[in-house]
Amino acid sequence: MEKVALNFAQTQGPWESGNALKKVIKQPLNRLVQPIEAALLHWGIPTGKVDEGSRRACISLLLHEMHRRQTSLWAWDESAWIEIVGHTNKEFKSTHRVFEDAHQISSLTYRQYVLACAYLVGEIPIYQLVAGYQAHNSAQHIFGGVAVEKALKVLTTENVRIGGGVSRLVRTATCYALLANRSPEVKKLTLPALEKLYETNSSKKHIKRDYILISELLYNLKAVPNCLPTPHTRKRWVTGIDDTLSDDWIKWLRAWHDTSPKSAVIRSQIQSLVAKAARWSAEKYPNAAGPQQWTKSMAVAYVAAVTRMKVGQSLHPTAIPTPKWGKPLIASYQGRLLFALRTFFKDCRKWDWFSLPFDPDDDLASPNSVLRNRMRKPRPIALAEWTRLEEAGLSLTQEDLPISNLAMVKRNNATSYRSYPLAMVRAMALAWLFTGLRSDEIRRLQVGCIRPALGEENKHNSSSPPTICDLTVPVGKSGSGFTKPIPGVVGEAIKNWEKIRPAVPKHWDYKTAEAVDFLFVWKGKQVGPRSLNKIIIPMLCRKAGVRNEDALGKFNSHRARHTLAFLLSNAPTPMSDSDLQDWLGQLSEESLRWYLGINIRKLEAAYAAANHISVDKRQLEQLKKPAMDGVKLPAESKSAHSVDLGHGFCTYAFFDDCKQLRPCTNCSFYRPKTSLLSQAHEVKSQFVRMLHHLPLSKEVRQAIEEAIALNEKMEAIIRRDEESHPG
Repeated sequence: MEKVALNFAQTQGPWESGNALKKVIKQPLNRLVQPIEAALLHWGIPTGKVDEGSRRACISLLLHEMHRRQTSLWAWDESAWIEIVGHTNKEFKSTHRVFEDAHQISSLTYRQYVLACAYLVGEIPIYQLVAGYQAHNSAQHIFGGVAVEKALKVLTTENVRIGGGVSRLVRTATCYALLANRSPEVKKLTLPALEKLYETNSSKKHIKRDYILISELLYNLKAVPNCLPTPHTRKRWVTGIDDTLSDDWIKWLRAWHDTSPKSAVIRSQIQSLVAKAARWSAEKYPNAAGPQQWTKSMAVAYVAAVTRMKVGQSLHPTAIPTPKWGKPLIASYQGRLLFALRTFFKDCRKWDWFSLPFDPDDDLASPNSVLRNRMRKPRPIALAEWTRLEEAGLSLTQEDLPISNLAMVKRNNATSYRSYPLAMVRAMALAWLFTGLRSDEIRRLQVGCIRPALGEENKHNSSSPPTICDLTVPVGKSGSGFTKPIPGVVGEAIKNWEKIRPAVPKHWDYKTAEAVDFLFVWKGKQVGPRSLNKIIIPMLCRKAGVRNEDALGKFNSHRARHTLAFLLSNAPTPMSDSDLQDWLGQLSEESLRWYLGINIRKLEAAYAAANHISVDKRQLEQLKKPAMDGVKLPAESKSAHSVDLGHGFCTYAFFDDCKQLRPCTNCSFYRPKTSLLSQAHEVKSQFVRMLHHLPLSKEVRQAIEEAIALNEKMEAIIRRDEESHPG
């Protein structure tokens, strides 16, 4: 009876369009039509409304499809429903053009009604079939506007709390997720459901980002056990060996990668660098199919080739060219190439995988040309520019912060906003300027890293901000974490940020594999590894009115470490190498040499004391005056005239005309008496004893140290005079 009624319905107009249709086929088809009407009613489309034509068109189309397929609609699988609904409205119209023309309904818009039936009756995931602007409407029709807005409010409130904002894209992604999960309860979303949505929208990057954000917000709300991995963590490390390498090389490289105890990043880097050597050997020595066939002559030839290698040579075939291609490799990269190959061969030999006819340490050692170019080269920023950068960091305001996506703001005349809050930016800027930490150590600082110092600078003035405080440095490149003193102004800035920092779940520290509360977190995420170089330092340079580079290179995160090491080692009361090593967190004094050059203060003092090489300004003025007065200067062959001053002699020929007010001991014409040497020794010993055995204030200690320096200068002059005038 239903088949007969369906066949008869195809010759009629839209459903319920005439009395004949009602009497003849409505009763036999009631079992098929009733679920459709119930779905449309749930969608919010009752009978007798202004969109009655679209409702009838939907019922007619579904009856037509049941007749064509000779099955009821609840027997259709997902592919059948998707074929009927289509992925877009254009596809839907194209599929059913003949039917619409026959029933004269081509002007009606009713695809969303068919979608409602597909979702509620067929239970297919229509989130793949609705456009972005339809997702919100579809979710509201199915779950109710109140339930959908409640779900959106939960996520929006959490996003605003951690520093984000209200995003229409997040609203769209949330509605997609609710439709896919078939529930308006946002906290019932699961990680597998979000993962499936993420993979389904592989071509829509903005939607993919929003699914990651939704997972992070749900993680903050403790609704899911983890977050979706971000794109850079989702992408596997590129091994750089799946190309033209021989099977033998690939086998040994993968075996080394799986066996080495080094970190994943280091293993991947070494593997890629060794693969470069493998490509070179395949080109130069095609008969050497694997690493076990390397010889001493090949190792020596590779060292020579590395010193002449250009950027882009022996790279992975899919490597993208850069403007630097064809230029010589820098010395540090040459050293890394040789170090990686040495490490690989030494490990293979140590693990008894194969024997080597050469010594990697000797035959693959970096040549002198590479070592010389890799020698330590301190790169401090000039004092004048550094002072201006410090002043800029201490006086940052809201207007100094960079505007996020400035191009979009100008193009759309939108309201500008700042990427990070002022308190966090100020804390990061001062940490870079005054702590001497590496960039990774700064971004991995933890909440509660500031403690009051126990030094005497804080004992007498506890009510005011401390002069110094202690900073707990996380585990870093140099090994275990440590504590170092830093200026109190940095500690105050960090504490101010801690007071307003949004509370977020702990993050995993890749160095320690522990869950920790990172200090610099915004929008639920740890600040990026390039935030110092791309945001903080350019902002400080703009504020200070200085260029972001000099003759030694760009101002990057490590230049501050070089600058502070230079300033502390060249201060009037410099840090000893041992203390500076502890403060910087260097493993050895040898590694400290990368930051320290010649002590310029001592060199300047030594140069100034060497008056037999250069004539000072006073000497030139005193020699000029008698010559201008027509007085004949004494001949060089005659013995020098000297005047006994008691503690030394003045050798200036025109002593009576000398009107200088500076002390004679600082004059290049002054010659101290030899008997003063023992007295100078005695005075120096007294000063040294005072420094070591008496409690002195900072001012007194500084005065004594300056007196010792003058005493040493006098001793140097006495010894020099003895050498110049023996006997």
